[in-house]
Amino acid sequence: MHDRHAHDGQSSLSRRLGVIRFWVAAFMALLGAALATYSYLDHRQVATNAGERLAVLANVMASNIQSQLSMIDRQLTALRQLNGIQRQRDPAAEGLAVRDVMLQWCNSDAACMDLLIVDHHGVIAEWTGGDDPPLVADREYVTEHLQNPDSHVYLGIPQRSRARNGRWFFAMSVAERDADGKVVRVYVSIRDLLHSFDYADIVNRTPASSFAVVSNAGEVYVREPDRERYMGRVIPRVAAVLPAQEGEARTVRIHSRLDDRERLIVTQRLERYPLYVAATREIDHVMANWRHRSTVLALLWLLLAGIAAYVGTRLTEDVRLQDYLASIDGLTGILNRRALMTEARRQEERRRDAEGLGLMMIDVDHFKRINDRHGHIVGDRVLRQVATTLRMSGRGSDVLGRYGGEEFLLLLPGADEQRLATVGEKLRAAVEAIPAIEFPDRTGFPETLTISIGAAVLRPGQGNLDTAIAQADQALYQAKNAGRNRVVVAPASGAS
Repeated sequence: MHDRHAHDGQSSLSRRLGVIRFWVAAFMALLGAALATYSYLDHRQVATNAGERLAVLANVMASNIQSQLSMIDRQLTALRQLNGIQRQRDPAAEGLAVRDVMLQWCNSDAACMDLLIVDHHGVIAEWTGGDDPPLVADREYVTEHLQNPDSHVYLGIPQRSRARNGRWFFAMSVAERDADGKVVRVYVSIRDLLHSFDYADIVNRTPASSFAVVSNAGEVYVREPDRERYMGRVIPRVAAVLPAQEGEARTVRIHSRLDDRERLIVTQRLERYPLYVAATREIDHVMANWRHRSTVLALLWLLLAGIAAYVGTRLTEDVRLQDYLASIDGLTGILNRRALMTEARRQEERRRDAEGLGLMMIDVDHFKRINDRHGHIVGDRVLRQVATTLRMSGRGSDVLGRYGGEEFLLLLPGADEQRLATVGEKLRAAVEAIPAIEFPDRTGFPETLTISIGAAVLRPGQGNLDTAIAQADQALYQAKNAGRNRVVVAPASGAS
């Protein structure tokens, strides 16, 4: 009959170790998932908040720039009306009062480089400069109106001035047409880019930020910081960051083509004018606090995971120790019957592919008499000494256990009858040679210890473990009946 308790004990150990490993792994995984989820949501919230703040900033700047351009538009319209009134009153003195007004307007506006009135031939009729006016017939702020009958307001791209020592400017012009739609006058405001759209203070108060005014084609009007460095630069493939409709905003994460830094950028198109405003912040700065929190969370996970792993390891060691202690005979320090039979079942499975499994049933002779004459303390010492001698006299691959009472079972993998006989004699002689065991009063043990051994071989295809144990037990019985202190090996199956 199979030893069900031994099998159940091994299964119980595996289950307990499996449960410990499962819960340690589950704790580490759940904690990691929770911290990762929190970090992910925190990342999204940080990016959302930064995007919302940039969107507000971009909207305010876009509204302000829209107002500035509309003001220039209204100024040019007012200049047109003033010039028309002046011509009606005294055509011969057309430019006198108008030029005074133009000078007053331009001197009070730091971004005003020049105001021009250009006739239909592209010749400057009046301007705020003091020298001879330059030729502007080929300038797009004039040609746009001359060549396009539908144009009314034109906003030029950034370029260098020929009349103002190469200073960067952009122009806004308004056309005056007659009843037939032909250009009569073009009123032009030349705007100095160095002083236009000045938001440097806001940018300087916002770390790692930038602000730009860019055309829909990518020409840079203003970019803070480093305004002078970027004026007139062209950003390639700018459509990738532009919103679809006028007045709309768009938030994207890109590598800036101006400074090659990863940035969160919010762009907003202006209404009526082919410009957009871009407010940006460097991702490294936006996410700095998040990265710090993520590092703390990662360290926290490592700490807690390490604690969990340590606790799991200690629990595993405790369970293994408990199982080991449960498998050890408390008196002799060798395997107890449950653990011994568990190992025997394993050996039984292995012997299917091996030569065989040798078994020895070993019994201490006259053990009851020892107990009766000298007491159980001496009897226990006898069992411990016999167990130690048997263990030290065997091979490293042999398995020794206490089968019950004064009986021991020795498993010898790969042994045959001849080896059993040889090993048995060696063990018998070793026990017989045990030196005197002392009584508690330090007197010598008056008797010679001997053992009787019955042995059998379990071979592949010939019975099972229970049959082999029964054969070894029968051989032990024969050894005792033959006078004890001897070895009897059961004959091989089929032997006469």
